[in-house]
Amino acid sequence: MEHLKVRTRGNATPQGKLRVYFTCHPEDFARYFDEICESIFKTHDCAIYYTEDMTAPLPETYRDADLGQMNLFVMPVTFRLLTEPNRAMDEDYLYADEHHAAVLPIMMESGIEEFYKKRFGERQYLSPYSHDMTAISYEEKLKKYLSSVLFDDATAERVRKAFDAYIFLSYRKKDRHHANELMRLIHKNPLYRDVAIWYDEFLTPGENFNENIGKALEKSDLFALLVTPNLVNENNYVCDVEYPAARQSQKHILPVEMVQTDHEELGRKFEDIPPCVDAHREAELDAGVRRSLMDIALKPNENDPEHNYLIGLAYLEGIDVEINREYALELLTTAAERELPEAMEKLFDLYFEGTTVKLDYSQALKWAQRLADYYTQTLGEKHPQTLTALSNLAHTYGKLGNLEKALELKEKVYALRCEVLGEKHPQTLLALNNLAYTYGELGNHTKALELLEKVYALRLEVLGEKNPDTLLALHNLAYTYGELGNLEKARELYEKVYALRLEVLGEKHPQTLLALNNLAHTYAELGDHAIARELRKKLEISNY
Repeated sequence: MEHLKVRTRGNATPQGKLRVYFTCHPEDFARYFDEICESIFKTHDCAIYYTEDMTAPLPETYRDADLGQMNLFVMPVTFRLLTEPNRAMDEDYLYADEHHAAVLPIMMESGIEEFYKKRFGERQYLSPYSHDMTAISYEEKLKKYLSSVLFDDATAERVRKAFDAYIFLSYRKKDRHHANELMRLIHKNPLYRDVAIWYDEFLTPGENFNENIGKALEKSDLFALLVTPNLVNENNYVCDVEYPAARQSQKHILPVEMVQTDHEELGRKFEDIPPCVDAHREAELDAGVRRSLMDIALKPNENDPEHNYLIGLAYLEGIDVEINREYALELLTTAAERELPEAMEKLFDLYFEGTTVKLDYSQALKWAQRLADYYTQTLGEKHPQTLTALSNLAHTYGKLGNLEKALELKEKVYALRCEVLGEKHPQTLLALNNLAYTYGELGNHTKALELLEKVYALRLEVLGEKNPDTLLALHNLAYTYGELGNLEKARELYEKVYALRLEVLGEKHPQTLLALNNLAHTYAELGDHAIARELRKKLEISNY
């Protein structure tokens, strides 16, 4: 990734971290890059890749090798991104969409939804400035979304322990696209599905390199050397360091010829190198890998749902293998069909959020229902995991437009949480808020207002008026008064929300700006356009 720059939390090494690709309209980079990086690093220790010049096209040769291995594309959405020619929309997003990569659009401006739909269709987005009655802040939604795409170190360690064997792939950096091709060719054989491949994402020159390369070679069962003319036409790191280290460690060495190369010159530069196998002759490549791994028990794991789930995650996220989303989905589905709850939860998240697969609420409903049934049978209907599954099921029914079924399930979740946790518990109040939201969707704003009044009163009692959750409840209350046409009451509450958020969060916080925006809108609806203009001017200043 020589042409890409990288940002990490605390300037740590990017090796071994999940990969995020940031792209935007060139004029939006300075304004949003640092802000979005900071918000991601608050909850996830990943590596964020980008180009310093957002106008320069990425080299076509490396597009699959680099963008194809990204776990997530993040794009700040602005009017100019949607309406002007730019690489982010015209190249990067098209690549991500065509390859079913996870894409997170972050709406940074209001009033551009119709332009957004023309470019992004029904793809969901997050916005720091949009009002949402589901009682989950932008920060919480971002954290939840990132957690569905970028999992934690403990899960990554479980994945790595699931592999049968490791191959250390050594190659010139200018042959990176061939390295990705070779990984796919090896994994084309189902026998090697559970064989991990280490490559330069995990081993680069620098601090503690000797220690790291020693550990990697010790763990690896095979040293695969990618052979092209680039390996012999000049001095290079593979010849000087990696190959001698592999010989010293007495590893099986398998030279794989990707591009026809001078074998005599190869023999002169690489002492005692074994004969090459041709990467493009499937039987020859398979035989070479099999010979090298003959001492390794390549276990048949097809009937172990947990194993299939973990290997599916590996291909989904590119953990020690290439990203292969089709392969990942097949493995995750196999595990879910055998009623592994982790796999069912993952499939629900993927289909509900539309990450790495096409957004499909019908498929999300299928797995939400099966998961709710599984937990009800195994844990009982009052267990927290069952109630979470029922809540997800209700949300999915809502997305499909079946609001009556969503209401029925949300009533049940609220009643059970009241019984198990008490009416003042945060999860109970969240369930009550979500119930109010569905009443509002059904047009019963009076009932929604009644429930939201209760949510606010209880949060005020338990948390105090300056707590973010209390302020969110007050904001929802103001919004509902506005929906009922009581604009004076809505204005009064928005004034209070804005003043308290200004005090607690500061003038530039997204929640403060949201309150200011809604306050300006309410003044405009009341016909006081002079105050509305002043507030919007203040909003523009705070946004910069």
